[in-house]
Amino acid sequence: MRVQGYTPPPEVIRAVEAIAEAAALDVGGVEYLVDDRDGEIDYYDINALSNFVADAPNVVGLDAFARCVDYLQARWEAGA
Repeated sequence: MRVQGYTPPPEVIRAVEAIAEAAALDVGGVEYLVDDRDGEIDYYDINALSNFVADAPNVVGLDAFARCVDYLQARWEAGA
């Protein structure tokens, strides 16, 4: 299987941000699929943790785990 970076359409990004806000997620992953028959988008896997791709820096151009650690450390240091 080949994995490559992908930027979702703006409406998917907005929906995922709304899902994350409603679930009070600061960090996580949301998976979705698009029905080829009618273009309907279904959000089916919402996790407080994410199974991110292996070798993310080379696949999607960023190290999500390092960014997550930096974010969590900043929250910890801010007393959140």
